[in-house]
Amino acid sequence: MPPVLSKCRFQTGLQCLKRLYLECYHHELADPVDAGLQARFDTGNAVGEVARQRFPNGRLIEESHLEHDRAVRTTRDLLDDATIPALYEAAFTFQCIRMRSDVLKRNGLGEFDLVEVKSTTGVKPEHITDVAIQVYASEGSGVPIKRAYLMHLNNAYVYQGGDHDLEQLFTLEDVTEKARRFVAENVPEDLARMWATLQLDVAPDIETGRHCTRPYTCSFFGYCHQDEAEHPIRELLQLKERDRESLRASGILDIGSIPADFPGLSSLQRRMRDSVVSGRSSISPELGPKLREVTFPASFLDFETIMQAIPLYVGTRPYQTIPFQWSLHVRDSYRQIRHDSFLNHDARDPRERFVTRLLEAIPPEGSIIAYSTYERTIMRELAQAFPQYEDRLLALCDRMVDLLKLVRDNYYHPEFHGSYSLKSVLPVLVPGLSYADMEIPEGLAASMSYARMVAAETPEAERAKIREALLAYCQRDTEAMVRVYDALLAEAGGNP
Repeated sequence: MPPVLSKCRFQTGLQCLKRLYLECYHHELADPVDAGLQARFDTGNAVGEVARQRFPNGRLIEESHLEHDRAVRTTRDLLDDATIPALYEAAFTFQCIRMRSDVLKRNGLGEFDLVEVKSTTGVKPEHITDVAIQVYASEGSGVPIKRAYLMHLNNAYVYQGGDHDLEQLFTLEDVTEKARRFVAENVPEDLARMWATLQLDVAPDIETGRHCTRPYTCSFFGYCHQDEAEHPIRELLQLKERDRESLRASGILDIGSIPADFPGLSSLQRRMRDSVVSGRSSISPELGPKLREVTFPASFLDFETIMQAIPLYVGTRPYQTIPFQWSLHVRDSYRQIRHDSFLNHDARDPRERFVTRLLEAIPPEGSIIAYSTYERTIMRELAQAFPQYEDRLLALCDRMVDLLKLVRDNYYHPEFHGSYSLKSVLPVLVPGLSYADMEIPEGLAASMSYARMVAAETPEAERAKIREALLAYCQRDTEAMVRVYDALLAEAGGNP
């Protein structure tokens, strides 16, 4: 007997039948759940719990997915009780499809409204198919659905303090017609293909391509791409999509294999190709002059931020970027270096303290170097939020230098493998220095760690450990920029 389907597996089958097969029979081949995916899961769960409050006095079907048959029986019993206005996580089984629905609300006419909750700020095509399979399974189980809704966060909502205004925090969009159209035109055929695939003795032979990352990165991406070159086509990511597909179709998986006369290459990409072919770094004659435009004392600056789906601070919106930490290395013209840092330590809004400490620490003159334009963007947002500091923050923005752009436009090394991230550039230009020894290795992990650090339930010993790890990680970022700047200057024939 083939495995059962769920709404998640149905979505998986729509993306790739090979992925569906592996998900059902060879889940051990899946890539590890990374910090980004786990954060998405956690955010979705948190938003779902808040969303239930929009439909008060409902009952939660508490059985887990491992107790699905019991959950179905509980759902049936509660559906028969007309005094219960809504069910959360209602469970159904129809044609070997097991389904859980976020909210099932009585509409007073003997029918129900189905509500699918998403932590996004808008409706996406894959959301419609998610609702469609729920409507199909619910009505197949004998539960009539009058309207089907997609409920998502409203990114125009501004938190005013106290209890959230759930009518404003969430947007409820009627997707009944779109969902029913998909059921009528697609679901029977899609299910037939999925069941046929699951009856095969081996996974279907499906080529890798755009579907590997759309609408989501496949959990078997590593397994399906393992036979490609050691650094598969990552160096081609800056090419136009049609050019990437053309090269892939020709069996070209590495930028060094691209013909020299390939018309899709920009001058930068051509330099990348030549560097890979020669095995040496490629340096623009503009690198040295650009580096020497930096004025001293030079401030190397890095921010860490968090984006909360449900805003916690007055005046903020869903997914607004909230800076909570900075690190600053300042080098004077005599190569003397000092380091300063800020890390918010509690659950209060960190932004004003972040700003005042930064304005105290940063020199009144000299270049401010960051690795991307992110820090400039954050400071401009802070200038709007705190007009009393606007002039001083905007003055800092005027002094900023983007080290990432400087590297990308003027330098390439084949060991970058197409990535200009600081994590990729640092160990190539500064051997022996990397992020491998960091307990917190990247920005998303820093955001998740900060959320744990300021949570009320986190023990003090764990808070202290996280604080130490956060300070070390952010300091490594600005130290890395100093060392990369020096290495580039040396490569360009200058003297640090």
